[in-house]
Amino acid sequence: MRLLLPLVAAGVLLTSCAEDPPPDALPLGIPSWSDTVYVTPRPWASPQDNPLYATPRVTVSCPLSRTRDSTWASIKKYLNAVSACLDRTWKAEFDRVGMSFWAPNRTFVRDPRVDPLCGLMPHDGASGTYCTDGGLFYVDVGRLADDPGNIAFMTTVVAHEYGHHIQRLSQIDRFPDPVTAGTPGVEGADLSSRRFELQAECLAGVALNAMKDDLPPWQRFRENYGGTLAKQSILDHGRLATQLRWLEKGFRSGKPGVCDTWSAKAGDVT
Repeated sequence: MRLLLPLVAAGVLLTSCAEDPPPDALPLGIPSWSDTVYVTPRPWASPQDNPLYATPRVTVSCPLSRTRDSTWASIKKYLNAVSACLDRTWKAEFDRVGMSFWAPNRTFVRDPRVDPLCGLMPHDGASGTYCTDGGLFYVDVGRLADDPGNIAFMTTVVAHEYGHHIQRLSQIDRFPDPVTAGTPGVEGADLSSRRFELQAECLAGVALNAMKDDLPPWQRFRENYGGTLAKQSILDHGRLATQLRWLEKGFRSGKPGVCDTWSAKAGDVT
């Protein structure tokens, strides 16, 4: 989940279903979970023991359709292009190691919507939320204007929520609290949550590598991590500086293997 927060540098708002989507929602033509054949991989012993980390450097290249103005149609067209690139990128990665892949459903909205399986989407206080039960994510772009900083933000939100889908397909999400044995209670649960969220941020960076030729200047991405977070958001998502560090780690490498936050020292996931 990507949080919504005030930004100091960019001056914008930052941060994973409805039965009858409103006209301005964007349900894409992606097969739904129910009619997609999915072969479950073997259960891995831990989130550190996962074939996802063996996938090679991203080699897919995706040209993006640039937004022309701040109209809803233009923003949807751009987010469509980003999502299509994520489909191609992650399918290629999974195919290379023989893992089953299917693309998530996604919807871009101007305001949160209530889904019968997932509840309010995106969740309160978030710009994007992935719902495991539905195999889908929602992104709220209603308050985002069309400028390079916000385009960078929207791109990261979509890639982050897609990262949670990758965690689901690789079964990393089956280990919600693997660190609590060493750090019991609430503190351990928060540490586990940070590892989970920071990994999704790193996976977003990996996927953004496939779009690097058409992305806004990287400084625009960095500006989205210059604000402040509430204490609980830091505890379960990590500091903004830490989020940026993992995003850039994935982006520079282009390899999912660098995103093993579960093996990282606690000081690297603060």
